[in-house]
Amino acid sequence: MPAFHSSPMNPIPKVRPIDSPEAMIAAIRYFGVLPFFRCGIPGWSVEELTAPGCWFSEEEDTFLGPWDWKIDAVREGDIAYGKFLGGKAAFATVTWYRELMNWRRSQPRWRMALGERCKAVTQSDKLMKVLAPLALAAIQEAGALEMRELRIICARKLTPAQLKALGARYRPMLTPAVKKSIMDSVIQFLQMGTWTVIGDFERVYRGPELTYRGWQRASNTTPDELFAAPAASAPLVTALTPAASHARLIAHVLAFFPSADPKVLEKLF
Repeated sequence: MPAFHSSPMNPIPKVRPIDSPEAMIAAIRYFGVLPFFRCGIPGWSVEELTAPGCWFSEEEDTFLGPWDWKIDAVREGDIAYGKFLGGKAAFATVTWYRELMNWRRSQPRWRMALGERCKAVTQSDKLMKVLAPLALAAIQEAGALEMRELRIICARKLTPAQLKALGARYRPMLTPAVKKSIMDSVIQFLQMGTWTVIGDFERVYRGPELTYRGWQRASNTTPDELFAAPAASAPLVTALTPAASHARLIAHVLAFFPSADPKVLEKLF
């Protein structure tokens, strides 16, 4: 198990460089919430904590490091992974993810995924208002779905009235299957709302020699489904109010990084 150290003279935690799946999982558990990429809080990301030579590079594309080790983290059963911090990839243990759930699911914009009324100002929001409930319902019904399956299911569930409301220019993007770029946005929206997370990854082997270079297919599931396993011993409910959960998340990160800009954390959470 990696050793973690901090010092009053240097408040930024001294974390063992991530050089293995075990080290990455230990770092995730230590911080509770850990962005995959740099996020504006120096030192708080898998990217910055990764040991030299272990981060994926085109010069050495046979060594995938964290890009592949994220599969081990997801398969732990009590770690959430998805684009839920400022729309970018991050990990969170169930103990801290439930606080994020409590906050995000209280916000009207993210509750559009439940079909609740919310003023959709931008065209993107108008798309989410229609497609997010369809995608979420499909994932809940199936337990887990890949992107390609969601693209077809959502296209089939769209009604003529919904297509008409969205406008003629969107029809080619929504039929006979929802365009990949649009479904990417839908999945990101659901992950930001904490309605879905990545359930698992399947490694894809291509070419005559069946080479694996980091190609993966992800399944989308709900946190309720993912954390139903015995590994996630902490319940998904919290006694805090949504606002208190939000404040607790920010305070939690500030405890590790006292000099962090609270405004940056506000945007992330």
